[in-house]
Amino acid sequence: MLLNKFKTKKVETILTVGECLRRKREELNISLKDASEKLKIKICYLENLEINNHQELPPDVYVKGFIKGYAQFVGLDSEKMIEMYNRERKIESKIKKKSQKKQICRNKFAAQNFVVVTPKIVTVFFSLLILFTVGYYLWYQVSSFNSTPYLFVSSPAKDQIINDSNIIIEGETEKETTIKINGQSIFVDPDGYFKENIMLQPGENVLIIEAVNKSSKVTKEVRNIIYKKKSESIYIDIKNEEDKDNAASEINLDEEAEYDVEVIGP
Repeated sequence: MLLNKFKTKKVETILTVGECLRRKREELNISLKDASEKLKIKICYLENLEINNHQELPPDVYVKGFIKGYAQFVGLDSEKMIEMYNRERKIESKIKKKSQKKQICRNKFAAQNFVVVTPKIVTVFFSLLILFTVGYYLWYQVSSFNSTPYLFVSSPAKDQIINDSNIIIEGETEKETTIKINGQSIFVDPDGYFKENIMLQPGENVLIIEAVNKSSKVTKEVRNIIYKKKSESIYIDIKNEEDKDNAASEINLDEEAEYDVEVIGP
């Protein structure tokens, strides 16, 4: 009889941004490789984003760009995803601060009961530190020289037909990288964010967005935008309606002709 007094309660688990993106991608039957090629984002970044491994991701300004493009690609609300990401990062920051405080306490306790530092240990430590620093600097210089710059164009999407003569081009790139639109340099803020208003010509407009780093390595994105004036759109709609009316009139005439038969006979 006592068992009847207990009630079960369903516990709802809150999905993270990475889990939401992964589930939606899997529902659409899109592979991680296809998503990486479509979004122009390294597959390792998408993998770490889906498992919430933020330590292996670039700074937040780039991650937010990844989330915005990924969400739009799978049909999720990009603004909502970015808000969820900001909350997750705040929670992680609080947890990290608490763990750091605990670690400081442990270090203080360990320092009181640890080994005595000798001049030999100090010499070896600084020698290894210098070797590591020089090696890392050389590796970074070679890697930067050979790699193409990161470029993410969040707006506009590819292959659009619009009725407005103005269009906004915005996105993100690496620091100290030049952005050119059809050969013309535009302003890029210190964090790598850029935004430019472009005037379109009637008809097809090919917008070539290039990111050029100090080593003259180039990453390119192309957007094909067709600008149709509103008057042209209205004319096409009116013409289509006229064609429909003419077609309907021809059908009515054919029906009348079919039934207009004179019967001759007794």
